[in-house]
Amino acid sequence: MTEHSLPVTPQQLDAIREVVNIGAGHAATNLSQLTGLTVMISVPRIQWVSGPAPVDSLPGVGELVLITVPIVGVTETGGEEAALILAKETALRMVALMMRRDPSRHTEIGALEQSALNEMGNIVCAAYVGVLGTFLNRGVMIGTPVLAAGDRETVGRAAVDGLLIETDFTFLDSTFEGVFVLSHTDASFVSLLRALGFKDVAEPAS
Repeated sequence: MTEHSLPVTPQQLDAIREVVNIGAGHAATNLSQLTGLTVMISVPRIQWVSGPAPVDSLPGVGELVLITVPIVGVTETGGEEAALILAKETALRMVALMMRRDPSRHTEIGALEQSALNEMGNIVCAAYVGVLGTFLNRGVMIGTPVLAAGDRETVGRAAVDGLLIETDFTFLDSTFEGVFVLSHTDASFVSLLRALGFKDVAEPAS
């Protein structure tokens, strides 16, 4: 992953926010189809981070779950990825809702919980990445999700360099805070900004 040399202007973030809003809508629809429940995703709060994600922007107060998927097709060289970050407690409660089971049956992340969370991460990341591919006019896909759990500092260090999108997921009457991170290389970020109409963005330094 290269370091980002380009400043992100408020106008650029506003344009990117529209892309993210569309992705959130698709993710909510896909999660609703998976769970059979009405799922809503709030209008996201978006910022650019370069380096470890600020701990105060991460959800919850304790351990976190990080679901990461590589993005294929944005650039020839690759290096892009998407990630979903949830508080561990939130992740387990969401698993219970998705599987329509008593939350007391899900107190740790075992094989069943990992499978459900990977599927959820897959759906959320694919929705955002699909919209990204539409704007870039490329056949963009995601790879196999990888799940990790750990303390806030460790997870924050693992989710670096990119658009940090804070959002809320609502299942029935339960609302859960989550963070989505879309990590770009300089080349792919330039491509996105140009696709959004910022034609004067310079090529990244080699």
